[in-house]
Amino acid sequence: MVTFRRKKVNVPMIAVTGGKGGTGKTTVAVNLAVGLNLEGLKVMLVDVDVDGPCCAALLGAELGVGEEVKTFRPLIDETKCVGCRRCVEVCREHALFSLQGQTPILFEELCSGCKACQLVCQYGAIKDGWKIIGTIYTTDANGIRLVVGELRPTEPRSPMVARATVLRAVSELQSGGYDVAIIDTAPGVHNAVAQPLWVADFALVVTEPTPLGAHDLRFILDLARELELPAEIVLNKADVPGGSKDELLSISSERGIGIAAEIPMDDELLRSYLSGEPLVKRTSCSPAAKALLSLVRRVAKRLKGVESDGTTA
Repeated sequence: MVTFRRKKVNVPMIAVTGGKGGTGKTTVAVNLAVGLNLEGLKVMLVDVDVDGPCCAALLGAELGVGEEVKTFRPLIDETKCVGCRRCVEVCREHALFSLQGQTPILFEELCSGCKACQLVCQYGAIKDGWKIIGTIYTTDANGIRLVVGELRPTEPRSPMVARATVLRAVSELQSGGYDVAIIDTAPGVHNAVAQPLWVADFALVVTEPTPLGAHDLRFILDLARELELPAEIVLNKADVPGGSKDELLSISSERGIGIAAEIPMDDELLRSYLSGEPLVKRTSCSPAAKALLSLVRRVAKRLKGVESDGTTA
């Protein structure tokens, strides 16, 4: 039984994550969200893989016009700047450069938007400017609410857009009457992955029976442990020829972390992927569909055993 630890929003938030890209993480997240909706739950799916969001494509959804994600960009008023260089000295990213007595030059791609330069300027020479770094989209598809964050091309600030996407989702969850939120994270163990894991109550870690899958599984489980985030493993492509399934089962055993599902290779899953129709909605008969629906029932059972105050029934 999962004990949800977050108290800010009384909606369980389940992160679907994985250390390695290409394991089928988004496929699991989308089918889990749609499957829980078919079980009668009101579901939000949050795509925080901001460098390459694809939940909408797997749902066959059109995103339309989104909300801009902006960050602070210093505008330097040359008429007020005395060239004291205090802003240059305080900038940890080295986004500002100047010689004594000269107006600083901004290297925009290095600026994190922290406003430290503005705070130390005694002459009011640094004004508020803004830079668009991404977009957040919201729509409804296949009976679920979809929130998607997307980093603007060439921008380096994935964690900032990931955080903005999570905050946008949390804001709607506070008043939307949802039963559960499924969060599709980026692959890896970097800051943009940690952002959604911080607010999650539980994680499903998707991996595959390959040497890289096993290698990266250890890293993402280490991150979950650091965040004190309960987790279970979803073994995708479980029957791939020549796979190293035994190594994954060994990791599961040594970490004391259960296997929530084993999803086999399935041509019907590929057809579902190409058609933009979630497999659990397309069919209930194929091997992968049966495994995904078993995962849906497992999660639904746990959700129904969790009371609104965050304690287990």
